[in-house]
Amino acid sequence: MNRSEQYWVTLSVPWLVRGAQAVQDAINIAVSEVGTRVSEADSTHVDHCDISIQTLSCPTCGTPIEAVLVVAETALVGPTLECTVTARSSEDAEQTTRRELGTAFDGTPLVPVGTVRVDARPDVE
Repeated sequence: MNRSEQYWVTLSVPWLVRGAQAVQDAINIAVSEVGTRVSEADSTHVDHCDISIQTLSCPTCGTPIEAVLVVAETALVGPTLECTVTARSSEDAEQTTRRELGTAFDGTPLVPVGTVRVDARPDVE
């Protein structure tokens, strides 16, 4: 493939929040801080990023729960970044996203969890 196409790249980002009193506080702070980092990134090929919180399933009952753990006013939050990227392949899309956003997330792993090519032709009903 010689031409660039659009891809959706989903990255998992472990985020530590200090001073969180409750789960919702930790989520709000994490989304705000991650959003600030994304907006500060020099992202030429990353067109757009949505931030959401990962959902996990309870191993016992299967109930979906948000990926947040709060202990002693310190939280580990599991946000995901769903980014639209211009690239030549899915591998290139992952590398480009990690390279361009990684500058704003110094020392924080950006782990790819999925990459899908955006269909150039919308579905016709």
